[in-house]
Amino acid sequence: MNVPVMRVPWLVRDRKSRWAHLFVGGAATLILYQFTNRVHLIEPRLLPFGAVDRAMPFLPWTIWIYFTEYAFFVYAYFFMRDLKLVTRYYYAYMTILLVSEAVFIFFPVTYPRSSFPAVGDSLHIAAVNFMRNYMDAPANCLPSLHVSSCYISSLCFWQENKWKSGLLILWSSFVAIATMTTKQHYFTDVWAAMILTGLCYWFFFYVLELDPAE
Repeated sequence: MNVPVMRVPWLVRDRKSRWAHLFVGGAATLILYQFTNRVHLIEPRLLPFGAVDRAMPFLPWTIWIYFTEYAFFVYAYFFMRDLKLVTRYYYAYMTILLVSEAVFIFFPVTYPRSSFPAVGDSLHIAAVNFMRNYMDAPANCLPSLHVSSCYISSLCFWQENKWKSGLLILWSSFVAIATMTTKQHYFTDVWAAMILTGLCYWFFFYVLELDPAE
């Protein structure tokens, strides 16, 4: 008996479609994330601190590691040579985004940043306060989209270059730790993001088939 194969369109085929889908994905990320970050249909709840949360110190200088997440998108999207892998990466990332946004809406979690004030005159402190005041309200915690974005942007290279993928996975782990040392996320947010990333990577890179090129 033949098992039906799930197929999806091959979206990123050339330079034009690469830029077009970057714009769609980037706009969706910005609009959806900022909306659920600022507008809450359900009051966000605090999670209890676990042993890892209590052990993590507040290290403002790790904000620079935290910020490297934004470079992951650009590097993964433009430096992968195989456009089929770029398409799989795009599907996986967009699925992670939409699933995360659904959780942000129906099970919103917030973090008690006020318990960890960033006080001082250093550039690290200024960067933390800029992020807190202008970029990211203390919501959209579970799962950490920061963590899942980095890991999926690392795993997508695995079939093309395992060394590169491995190094990026290692740096993603530093970013995951930084989400906790900057007091942006709970440990629960981190492992939930890792599970979501693993499932999306497996499905879109090993289960789903792309339609042949036209």
